[in-house]
Amino acid sequence: MTAALFAGCGGGGGESKSVPVGVAEPKPVDTADPLYRYQWYLENRGQDALADTLPTTGVDLNIGTLHKDNVRGAGVQVAVIDEGLEIAHEDLAANVVAGGSTNFIDNSTDPTNFGFQGDHGTSVAGIIAAVGWNAKGGRGVAPEAKLRGFNFLEAQSDYSLFNSWGEGSSSQADVFNNSWGTPRNAPPAVSQNEVEAFEKRMQASRNGKGGIYVKSAGNSFENDRGRTNACDDAKEFKLGCIPANFDDTNSYAYVITTAAVNAKGVRSSYSSAGSSMWVAGFGGEYGGQKKYFKGDNPRSVNFDPAIISTDQSGCEQGENRNRAAPRNDLDTDASAIDKSCNYRSSMNGTSAAAPMVSGVAALMLQVNPNLTARDVKAILATTAKKIDAAQALVTFRGLTLDPGWSVNKAGHAFSNWYGFGLVDATQAVKMARTFASLPALQDTQVQTYAGAPVDIPYLNDKGGAASIAIAQAMKVETVQLGITTTHQAPANLRAILTSPGGSKSYVLTPFSAAAAMPKGSAGFFIDFMASNAFLNESSAGTWTLQLTDVRDPTKVIGAKLVTWNLRILGH
Repeated sequence: MTAALFAGCGGGGGESKSVPVGVAEPKPVDTADPLYRYQWYLENRGQDALADTLPTTGVDLNIGTLHKDNVRGAGVQVAVIDEGLEIAHEDLAANVVAGGSTNFIDNSTDPTNFGFQGDHGTSVAGIIAAVGWNAKGGRGVAPEAKLRGFNFLEAQSDYSLFNSWGEGSSSQADVFNNSWGTPRNAPPAVSQNEVEAFEKRMQASRNGKGGIYVKSAGNSFENDRGRTNACDDAKEFKLGCIPANFDDTNSYAYVITTAAVNAKGVRSSYSSAGSSMWVAGFGGEYGGQKKYFKGDNPRSVNFDPAIISTDQSGCEQGENRNRAAPRNDLDTDASAIDKSCNYRSSMNGTSAAAPMVSGVAALMLQVNPNLTARDVKAILATTAKKIDAAQALVTFRGLTLDPGWSVNKAGHAFSNWYGFGLVDATQAVKMARTFASLPALQDTQVQTYAGAPVDIPYLNDKGGAASIAIAQAMKVETVQLGITTTHQAPANLRAILTSPGGSKSYVLTPFSAAAAMPKGSAGFFIDFMASNAFLNESSAGTWTLQLTDVRDPTKVIGAKLVTWNLRILGH
């Protein structure tokens, strides 16, 4: 579980490339919070956002009057599970719980990262709960929430994860922000016992109400960490290079898997896609300015707004330091905007999107601390805004590979890019105030296909199907499944799960960078992934999984869907 995890900001969505030095122009000072004016995701007036492209007016979290009405996350504690947290930072310290953090390297209560090139967790923390109205920096989504830091990414083990996810000094946390992931070109082997053990721990936190676990979906829509040409077809078809479903932690029932949206209100260029998505937050793009750029053939997204946040203090370390190649008017020690070098305007990735959602969750828990984790998930889903309504249907040789937005039989719109849509802070808080908690959780347990193996066809919507009948009737909250095949080229496969009501979820899309199976392998399998597309549909009836190879007729010779399994959770 805990091997080879990486900070979610890397791999295409986190740290943009350096650009040459320049001297920033001074800006007028906002004595409330001088950088708030640039925080387009909190209040978007189409203003200067320290990038060449202006944000699209109105594209923001819809904080509205919440902060003015003192809905600021007071009384809520957020755990930042990352590579560090600078607990003495001038714009964070007042919100850090004294003695409430853990450094797993030296067993102290100070997880400050003294690395030279930036501390991811400090930037994540600023998005959640930078102190507001203190004449310093900007402000967080929940500027009165309290912070605890856990440097799990620097000392990865089951012990450090458990003690970041609700045990030890994290036991008082309400929201758990996980801006990290595991970018894989093959799914891991995961046992159902492991899945259920983690989910039980997550449900037990917050005195049995369940912690709010928010996680970055990944930054691998266009990028497979250096494999040459592995993503060319995925980029051409806009299907995503590495599916979010290949990171098993994205599919846990209590995890809010979060996509990234930019300042135009559409998917950030890097944001991974998949049926395990729940909602989207703002990740922005790369926050550069052309006047500092001297490279060849820059992409337009290089100059679209990124996210303002806290950085390691001082000009000797951090993203904003005395470097020869800044990105923009802020990220340089020559900046007249921030001479302290304590802030940055280049934070991005689904690593930035997740803390946006964590901040909104803190606002919700302030107004109704009795909400369960399942309540929070339901509210976020049903109040989210459908964005990018024109997301294109993707077809290939007559087959649909990704439907874009689809509406399930319960009336909920869902997209593998955005989940249920962009979080809406005002509407989520409004619903949270009077929300009647969901009934007790029901669980079908794992149900396994008992029929004979089925041939996987080539370019065919009809064959390659196997069904499981579910007798238990409930409203679906999430669906988990596993697949076992003898197919050797998973990048060729499209897999569709169809509910008893006829709704379809594209749980695997082809043309990904999924690695071919090693010689002698029995075939492609994925032990555990999720689809959230069936929210509030009835579970009872026949569920059908259909696979087809869309790419190579020679790969289906002898290839079979051997078996699959299904678990439904709901109420």
